[in-house]
Amino acid sequence: MAFTEAQLVAQLDPASTGLTIDIQTLIPGPTITDVYAVGQVAPYAGRSRWVQVQSSNTAAQAAAAIQTALS
Repeated sequence: MAFTEAQLVAQLDPASTGLTIDIQTLIPGPTITDVYAVGQVAPYAGRSRWVQVQSSNTAAQAAAAIQTALS
């Protein structure tokens, strides 16, 4: 896995407010990492999704994929 949960959280919430996108579950795999994300504020508020991202992605790429899925 090219990114850790901590790195992903830092990308999704750079101010460490806990109020943007919350990662509930992260299941790393050899090629795909499954992430269950819950949006906390607009434009993500009230949305939750299982998102599959490439395990070889950087944390920034994974965060972008999650943000797109929740948009």
